[in-house]
Formats: sequence, structure tokens, C-alpha cells
Amino acid sequence: MNTKVLAFIGLLLVGSGVLAGMMPVTAEGGECGSVFFETDFTSEDESFRNIGPQSGCTDTRSLVRIPITVLIVAGGATLIAASLSTRKTDPEGE
Repeated sequence: MNTKVLAFIGLLLVGSGVLAGMMPVTAEGGECGSVFFETDFTSEDESFRNIGPQSGCTDTRSLVRIPITVLIVAGGATLIAASLSTRKTDPEGE
């Protein structure tokens, strides 16, 4: 494959992984923040504010983190493959 195509696919995979990781995650009716950053519940229900982070958020964030990590690692590996596939040509023509 062409080096530029591999680099584009790698950047696409890494970018989609990062964007998916920034999407908000919800569990048990409450907001858990994103996969990368945990936040307090911002639900209108007062019961969520009183009990703090629930184990449901931890479980949900962990489950969503797996495919996002796979996307980012696959993109990084593709970028490494693209950088290794570049060939330096001899200035004398061979």
C-alpha cells in the first residue's frame, strides 16, 4: 500500500478512538463523564449527587474503554507501519 494511504488510515483510527473516548457515557440513568475523564453526576435527580460515583459508572467506562483502546492502538500500529514502509532512495539511482 501507499505510505500516504497507510498514514491516513492510521490517523483516522487514532482520531476516531480519541473522539469516541470523549463522548459522554451514562450508566443507570446518570452521567459518568467520558471514558478518559471521570466527572460527578450532573443529573437533575438529587439521589445521584448524594451517593457519589457508582460502580455502574466504573463498569460502563471500563467496557467502553476496551474498543477505544483497540482503535487507538491499531491506529498507532498503522502509523508505525506507514513510517517503516518509507524507503529512502539512493541519490545515485541505485
